[in-house]
Amino acid sequence: MPDLPAFAERLRETIRPYYLRHIYFPLFPKRRPPEFLRPWKLPHEFQDASPRLDLPSPHPSLPDVLFLPMTDWHFRLQRTQRLALGLAALGHRCFLLNPHLGREYPDAPWRRRPPALARLEERIFEIHAPLTSEPVFHHRLLKPAESINVAAALEWALRRAAVRRLAIILSLPAWLDCALILRERWQAPLIYDCHDWLPSLPAMAPAIAAAEPDAMRRADLILFCSHGLRSRLVRELPEISGRAVLVENGVPDWPPPSSPRPNQPVAGYIGALETWFWIDAIAESARQLPHVRFSLYGTPCPQVRSAFSSLPNVELPGELPAHEVPSRLAGFRIGLLPRAGNQAKFMAPIKVYEYFHFGLPVVAGPMPELDRFGSLVYQAETPASFARAVAAAIQEVDPERESARREHARQALWKRRAEVLSDLICATVQRHNPAVP
Repeated sequence: MPDLPAFAERLRETIRPYYLRHIYFPLFPKRRPPEFLRPWKLPHEFQDASPRLDLPSPHPSLPDVLFLPMTDWHFRLQRTQRLALGLAALGHRCFLLNPHLGREYPDAPWRRRPPALARLEERIFEIHAPLTSEPVFHHRLLKPAESINVAAALEWALRRAAVRRLAIILSLPAWLDCALILRERWQAPLIYDCHDWLPSLPAMAPAIAAAEPDAMRRADLILFCSHGLRSRLVRELPEISGRAVLVENGVPDWPPPSSPRPNQPVAGYIGALETWFWIDAIAESARQLPHVRFSLYGTPCPQVRSAFSSLPNVELPGELPAHEVPSRLAGFRIGLLPRAGNQAKFMAPIKVYEYFHFGLPVVAGPMPELDRFGSLVYQAETPASFARAVAAAIQEVDPERESARREHARQALWKRRAEVLSDLICATVQRHNPAVP
C-alpha cells in the first residue's frame, strides 16, 4: 500500500512554487511572509553577475564562521543570529544560509535563479541557495543532489568573500550533508549547536530529529544551550562527552531601564505562539484575573488565535520587530513563559534574561533550567497554579529581587557568550587544521 502522507507531501512540494507565486500570493498579497521580502531590500549580488558588494577582508587571526541555522534572520532574532552579531563585533566575518532554499525568491520558478550573497550587518552576510523544489527546510531531509547544490552555492559565496579559514556551525541536521561536503573542501571544523529538543517540536520532521545523533557523532565540537539538554544527550551518546560544552543563551546589550517597573497589570510575552504554547495556562489566568491584560506578541497559530478569541483581556498584536522589543518589555509588569511538557524539560528560554533585564518577575511552566533562579521565577505545574503565580507576580514589590534579576541579565550578555564561543572556535580550528596559519 502506498505511503499516502509521503505522496501528498511530494505532490505539495511539486506544485508549491507555482501555486504560491501564481495563485496564493497574488490573491492574498498580505499573506506573503515579510521574511520573503526583506532580503531583497538589502545590498546583494548574484552569482555570475557584476559584483556589487564591498566585502571586508578576513580578519588576520580570527576564522570566518558559516552558520547553517534553524531559523531565518528576517523572521526573528534568536540564538544563532545573536551569536553571529556577537562574533561579528569581535571581528569574525559571519555567513548565514537563508533556510528557505528559493521560496524567498520573487521570480517565477522556471526562470534560472542563481545563488545570491547579501549584506545583513557589518561583517554579517546571508547566502541564498535556491533549489528547484523549494522544500520547507524542517519538513524533510535534503536529497543527496540537493545537498550538493546547496553546498555549491555556499562554496561560491565563501570563495567570493575570499575566505581562508572557516568554522561551520550547524544548528539543524537537515544541513548535515552540506556541512560535511564543506568540511572536507575547506578543512573546516564542524560545530553542532544543540539549542532545542528536536523531537518535541511539532513541525519538525521525525527524520530530521532522528538524524541529530549522527550530526553530533560527526561534529568536532557540540554546543548546548542548557544543562538539561547536555545531560540527556551525553547520557544517550556517551561518546560525545569529551566534545560537549555549555554555551548558554543570553540577552542583548540593551541600555539600562530608564524607568521603574510599571504599575499597570500587564502580563507580557514576546515569541512564538505555536501549538506547543501552554494555552490552558493563559486562558485560565485570563479568566481568573480579568483586571490583568495579557499581551502576547508573535504570529499566532490557529489554535492559539481560536482559544483566546473570546477572552477580552488577551490581546494578540502580532509579530514585533526586533528594535521594538525593549520598549515593549519595559511596559510589562511581569513576563510570561507559558510552556510545559517535554520541550520545556530541556529548554533554556532566551526570554528569561530579556525579562530579567527589566527586573520583571517571570511566571513559567515547569522548566528545570529555571530552578537555579529560585524565587526570581514563579514556576507553576497546572493552569490553576499558573493563574495564582500570575496574581502573585503582579503584586510583587521587592527591590532586592528586581536587582538580582538585573544582575543575572548583566552576567548573561550575548557579547559574553560570543567571547566564549570565539575562543572555542579558534581553539577548534587550530586543533582541526594546525597547518593553517
